Amino acid sequence: MKFMRAPIIDTLRKSPFEALEEHAGIVKESASLLRDEIKAYLDGNFEKFEQMRKKIEELELKADYIKSNIRNHLPKDVKMPVDRGVFLSLLGEIDKVEDLIQDIGEWISMREKPIPDELMDDFKSLFDKALESTDIAEKAVIQLNVVIESSFAENERKKEKEIIQKLHEVEHESDIIERELTRKIFSMENEISPVAIFHLSKLVFLLGDIANHAENAGDRIRALLAR
Repeated sequence: MKFMRAPIIDTLRKSPFEALEEHAGIVKESASLLRDEIKAYLDGNFEKFEQMRKKIEELELKADYIKSNIRNHLPKDVKMPVDRGVFLSLLGEIDKVEDLIQDIGEWISMREKPIPDELMDDFKSLFDKALESTDIAEKAVIQLNVVIESSFAENERKKEKEIIQKLHEVEHESDIIERELTRKIFSMENEISPVAIFHLSKLVFLLGDIANHAENAGDRIRALLAR
């Protein structure tokens, strides 16, 4: 006897937008653990760093599970109040943030050496911008649900656009810090090894890329608002 596939609502047990919000919440939780992970790294506490890194790996698996559920149970014939392709692109951008958070821990673990004191404040500033962008991106996803539930009420759309604008501002600030920090790293070529320069500059790129993909997520949400 053949069984019919369960409807999307029974499979996901929540709407795709609620599942997306859950996914974004896991990304924010991972970012919070990244704060502890980076602090342990800056403090030279590599045992605690490794503990945080493993916890982030566990969260990344949960995020992947939710992402796969959304993609696998969102067939083309399911009607959505927004463009399906843009919605899935939004999911992809948020998931890239989660991947980056995991990648940062893995990259640091390849060379557990302290950051030079001269670069410490800049790294902290760049890291703070990365976390701020993940926090704002989650707020944008939550507000998207509000917009959908309000049938695209203009006042809710306006609130969403303000959140997205803040994402753009944070990404711009992150870019400025990223460029300046990269210059400082390469200016230390007579003080630190080529391997250290490569490792630190790649770390800068990974941290800065978090804000880039958070901003991309905001752009996808803006596209979803266009009706």
